[in-house]
Amino acid sequence: MMRNQLQLSQATETLNRGKSYVEVFKEIMDLQEMCQSMSNSLLLEYVPVKIVACFEQFFRDEYMEILLNPKSKQRLKEVDFFKNAKFDFSLLGAFEDSTITLGEYLSLLIPCSKLEDINKALSQLLGIDFLHEFEKYDENNTLESINELFQLRHIYCHEVPLGGIINFEKATKLINASKCFLEFSDDIIRYKLYSDQPTSEEEFEIAKSNYEKANCDLEALIEKIQSKTEKSSFSYSDFGYIKKWKEYREERAKCESSANKDFYSPVYYQRSLERTTRTLIKELKDDYKYELKRW
Repeated sequence: MMRNQLQLSQATETLNRGKSYVEVFKEIMDLQEMCQSMSNSLLLEYVPVKIVACFEQFFRDEYMEILLNPKSKQRLKEVDFFKNAKFDFSLLGAFEDSTITLGEYLSLLIPCSKLEDINKALSQLLGIDFLHEFEKYDENNTLESINELFQLRHIYCHEVPLGGIINFEKATKLINASKCFLEFSDDIIRYKLYSDQPTSEEEFEIAKSNYEKANCDLEALIEKIQSKTEKSSFSYSDFGYIKKWKEYREERAKCESSANKDFYSPVYYQRSLERTTRTLIKELKDDYKYELKRW
């Protein structure tokens, strides 16, 4: 399969295999428990293969999240893996009906089978030196074990191992290193994407301000429509329903922001008010587009 061009069926199958940090970490823990009860040492060869598969699932999911973040969109042209990207025609309809997003598709063009690829992708997507950031967390030379892990996976999958490469002690070391690698990588990505996010209080003030602006825009639009329709005997505008609509807007906001009947999120309440208000603004502009252009 060419990495710079994927068909829809291949893309959706790969995306479905993506897993979150929690899911992948649990799989690594299960692998560790399985190794402790493993009677046949030859089965230890499965350890690096399974861990790298977990890495691919984890980083595929992380790449998607990064690509959906507005911060990363301005750096897409700097990502080497995208420079020769080609699109299969089967994907065009999928993009249009949102079966698959562009960010999801692009995440599939990034290889995850080597530490160098992961470092290059995260460094270019996040605008950082990923391995340099990782070393700030790493006190146990984890990266040396991770490099060895990828090498062993390659040997077991693509070469004929000479035997005796991995024992229980090494398997345990690789599993522990993989847990650190996942944890530190996730921390670095979370910090880079969300460290500048507003606090709850700031979020509320932003949401409230956005709603108040939307409401002012609505009032100004209604006033403008009324003043323009007054000039023509062929146009008519009756906004007597606005009082009832405002009651609906408030009830809808309570419903959309409520976890139960006794609690609602103030931030989501304000966001719902703004969203409903913006929807009416759009409808009014469509309904009175000719009147708004005249006079």
